[in-house]
Amino acid sequence: MTFMNDFSLYEYLTTSAKYKTQGKVKLKEFEKGEYIYLPNSPQNYIYLIESGVVKIGSYASNGEKVIYDVLTPGETFGNLNYLGEDVPFFEFAQAISGAQTSVYELNFFKQMIVHDPIVSEWFNITVVGRWSKAETRLLYMTRGNIEARLENLQKELSHEIKDKRGVVHNVFNLLSQQDIADLTGTTRQTVAKKLRSLDSSL
Repeated sequence: MTFMNDFSLYEYLTTSAKYKTQGKVKLKEFEKGEYIYLPNSPQNYIYLIESGVVKIGSYASNGEKVIYDVLTPGETFGNLNYLGEDVPFFEFAQAISGAQTSVYELNFFKQMIVHDPIVSEWFNITVVGRWSKAETRLLYMTRGNIEARLENLQKELSHEIKDKRGVVHNVFNLLSQQDIADLTGTTRQTVAKKLRSLDSSL
C-alpha cells in the first residue's frame, strides 16, 4: 500500500461509513502568532496541519523560548502520551502563518493508528519522515560550520506553502532570526551577521 501526497486523513475518517467522528475529529483555524497549546495545556488532542506553518518549541532553564522544529502541511504534532509520567511533555506550538489544522481526540487517534491499516501506514510514514528530517538537521548542527547549517536549513525550508487564506509563503522567510539561531544551534547575533554577509554577496 503506497500513499500519494494528496492523501487526507481528515477526509478519509470523516467520509468513511466505518467511523462516527462527531466530537472526535474537527477542523480548527489559528491566526499568525496564535498559540495552539502551551506547556501547561491539557494534552487531549493530536493535530495535523492542513495549511500554514507551525513552530514547535519549549523553554530553556532561563525561561527563554527555544524552537526545535518547524512543521508544514501533512505533519502531526501533540502528545501521544506513550512515554509515561517520568518523561514530561513541556512544549508549545505556535502558528507562524495563518494555519488550519485537523484536530483528533487523543484516544480516538491512538485507536485508529493501531487498528486501521490505512491510518497505521500513513502514521508510520509520517513519523519516519519527521525522524529523517530531525536526524539530518542534527547531523548538520554537529558536523557543519554555521554557513553549512544555514545553507541546509534554507534548502530544507525554502519551499512555498499556502496559509489558511490561500496566501503563498516561503517557509524560511517566516522564521525570525532567533528561530533560525535555535534551529542551527547558534546565536541570533551570529545569524544576523551571516545573513547580512550572504545578502551582500548576492
